[in-house]
Formats: sequence, C-alpha cells, structure tokens
Amino acid sequence: MTTAADLLPASAAPYEIALAKAMTDTLPVPLREALDPATAPAALLPFLAVHDGVRLWFSDWSEARKREVISASLTDCWLVGVRDGAVRYLAYVDGTLVDAVAYPARFVMGRAIIGRTPIGHSAFLARYLVRVATQKPARALVMRRGALGHARLKTPSREPFQRCLAALRAAKAPETEIRVDFGHSRQIRLSDGVPLDGTYRLGAYISRTKL
Repeated sequence: MTTAADLLPASAAPYEIALAKAMTDTLPVPLREALDPATAPAALLPFLAVHDGVRLWFSDWSEARKREVISASLTDCWLVGVRDGAVRYLAYVDGTLVDAVAYPARFVMGRAIIGRTPIGHSAFLARYLVRVATQKPARALVMRRGALGHARLKTPSREPFQRCLAALRAAKAPETEIRVDFGHSRQIRLSDGVPLDGTYRLGAYISRTKL
C-alpha cells in the first residue's frame, strides 16, 4: 500500500515526513454510524438535525422522537406547503388536524359565522382546526367548584398550543398566512339532530369536525 510518505522526495524534512504519515493514518471515526439517525450517539442528534435540515425541533423531546424526526426529514421537506405536511408536523407535537380550509375558496353556506368567518379571503391563506391535549395544573380553580382560600387560579399551560403553532409554521410555505382555531368542541345545537334518548343533555358539548 502506497502512503503519502512514500511520495516524498529523499530530501524531505522530518516535519514533512511526520505530516505525511499523520495524513495516512486511518482514524477510528465511525462516520457511517455517526451520520445514521438510528445509530448516532444521542449527543450528536442536534448536530445531525441541523445537517439534515430538520425544520421542527424541541430539545425536551424523547430520544426516540428525535431520531424519528431526523430519519423522516428528507420526506418531510417534500410535504411543506400541503395539507399532509400539516398533519405530519402536528403529529410530532401530539396535535391532530381536524379540518383545514385553504383560500381562495368559495363561500360555503353553513360554514361561515357572521363576525367570525370572513367571506372574502385573499390567496395564500390557510385556516386550521387543531385538537391538542392540555393538562390542568394541580389545585386549579374550576368554575362553581372552587372556594376562595381553598383553590388558586391556574390555567392550563399554553405550551401545547405554542408547539402546534410552531409545527404549522414549519409545515407551511413561506408565502402562506395561517390562522389556527383550537376550539375543537362546541355546544349542541338543534340542527345537529342528536337522539333524544338521554344520551345528550341540554348545554352539552360535542366535538367539532368543521371550521
């Protein structure tokens, strides 16, 4: 096997010979394993995420979730700007896309609420209905169940909402404006035609399926 030192002239200085030998050494660096999301050391995952162009990343994710996101980064980039991209990125933050409307779209009767849903939308605007679980802090004040001096006013953390917004920003095209609705339940209306067998009561809530 010819090494770099063998190519040096007879008049090479000791420094040149030592440098050539150092360049010939086979360093025990497992590059193949280090660049594979399945086998890379956990400490290298953030650097590998940057290397592979990951668009969504949270440092407190589990190691399995981080490896999953890095492994899918190549296919995820092709979903940016389409509905499947929003579904994929929301899944990474435990969110669910219930409904989406992209504009320009025709005005659909029965899906617009005066004062809440504008009729005239410009292009490059997307509206999302998202469901995400939140947790109530311990000893949170609940209406009609809390007593002064015995319960403190606490609200659920907004972190799940913020992460869903970050996921949708990562999934959208640069030109797209997004509007997100997290109110995924509403009170029953007569138009819902629910059975009158006692399954539902007046003022009860059902899941929304449409914006």
